[in-house]
Amino acid sequence: MHKRTRSVCYDFEVELIAEGNKLGMLTAPYVFNSDDAVKMAEAGADVLVAHVGLTTKGSVGAKSAMTLDQAAELVQKIADAGKSVNPDVLIICHGGPIAEPEDAAYILQHTRGAHGFFGASSIERLPTEIAITRQVERFKEILRRQIGDGELLDADTNSELKQPIVSHDGHETPNT
Repeated sequence: MHKRTRSVCYDFEVELIAEGNKLGMLTAPYVFNSDDAVKMAEAGADVLVAHVGLTTKGSVGAKSAMTLDQAAELVQKIADAGKSVNPDVLIICHGGPIAEPEDAAYILQHTRGAHGFFGASSIERLPTEIAITRQVERFKEILRRQIGDGELLDADTNSELKQPIVSHDGHETPNT
């Protein structure tokens, strides 16, 4: 996106945050740098979400990002800028290399004035990817019934199974 277009769009977001503040709404805009933090704090944002880039982990995560140390430095700059306008503004970190609880803990330990973590992909997409991958692996491990004589075959070796399949609830499928 062209820098001027981004600036116009972001300035409109700042106006919306100011309007939300006037209406008594809780406002928590993404901020990407110190200038954004100042603008949003001046607009009355209650929470500044220090966005340090697209989340990097998982199957569709960004392929490159800043390091955790670079992210901590950016979060600190955003926190300092926002708090220079409003010392009571809450600062939470989000995105980039901050994908796991340990990553968020690292950022919080290496910054002053950051209050927490805003989870999006880290709470919805990444755990879902892990769960789906595990479930698919479990299905891959299923022993199949061969069409025709009904003998159970090992899905990997295609050899006859000597033991019954036992489901998680204890039901057995005999091998003959």
